[in-house]
Amino acid sequence: MGVAIVAAVLSMAVAVLPDRPGVAVGAVGAVGGAPPLGLAAGVAGQAAGGACPASTGRIPLPGGVHVLVHDGIRRSYRLAVPAHYDGRSSYPVVFDFHGFKADAALEEQRSRMGAVGAGRGFVVVTPDALGTPRRWNTMSDPGKADDIGFVGALLTGLASRFCLDGRRVYATGHSNGAEFAAALVCRSARFAAVAMVSSTFEARCPAGRAPATMAVHGTADPSVPYGGGVIVGSSTRVPAASAVIRAYTDRYGCNPTPLTSRPAPGIAPRRYAACAGGGEVLFDSVVGGTHLWPASPEARRDPHNSPAGRTFDATGAILDFFTVHRAPRPVAG
Repeated sequence: MGVAIVAAVLSMAVAVLPDRPGVAVGAVGAVGGAPPLGLAAGVAGQAAGGACPASTGRIPLPGGVHVLVHDGIRRSYRLAVPAHYDGRSSYPVVFDFHGFKADAALEEQRSRMGAVGAGRGFVVVTPDALGTPRRWNTMSDPGKADDIGFVGALLTGLASRFCLDGRRVYATGHSNGAEFAAALVCRSARFAAVAMVSSTFEARCPAGRAPATMAVHGTADPSVPYGGGVIVGSSTRVPAASAVIRAYTDRYGCNPTPLTSRPAPGIAPRRYAACAGGGEVLFDSVVGGTHLWPASPEARRDPHNSPAGRTFDATGAILDFFTVHRAPRPVAG
């Protein structure tokens, strides 16, 4: 199923902002080859909560566009840092992955994760995929970009410059970026939780791994159909989002009876608790919502979108979800 979804979503037409010439970039440092995904507790500034050793967290990068060289290729990313960052207390980290044909700048405009997340005390990393058009190598095809290795190297590099909390590392993304985020947290135990937007993707983690999982999906999504069906621009059929969520809850051993509430008009959440390792699975259905990130500038302008799709603060809901989930301890991934 995963291959079919990825192949089909890669064909979706999504608007892209043009490249922005003249943006200054700062080199983080060359990284040769794919580094290990794991990072032991207390290494290179990534602490298990609380304070960092005095020798770490003293050379932070400024917010903005930066470059890391991975496998001999310059990889760009955007960084947002809390204004009150002091290098002494450990901070949570969110990686936000853009969709197919988009880029990090457009993702920041859509999700506002950089501004909102940094305002709530998260270090936010918004990387760029490679390719023309850009796409994340969700299935780790050896003939394509080593995106899993790139993210591992990026996290390791940032942990050498910032005091990061190794129990609070998270991944989110939109569409193809949501799929990649889901695959990433199964490949690396460095991530405590994942939140998918506009692609409820089934990633199969190794036995014993059950990261807290959230999905936000519009019921009127014309690109990745909420109720299952053919993905736009392809002949590929995908299962209903609810079926994918049930597969997660079954594998993670969650209580099969969901907790329901109405946090906002037009939002139908289903929360499955008591999952393995104390995690949970949360599925927020946006009634009448389209494929656009809810409450993004595009979503607010879309005449086909519902009131919930135009106004639901998906970014705030994702940060709320991340805030209550921590990994048991920093482990090798």
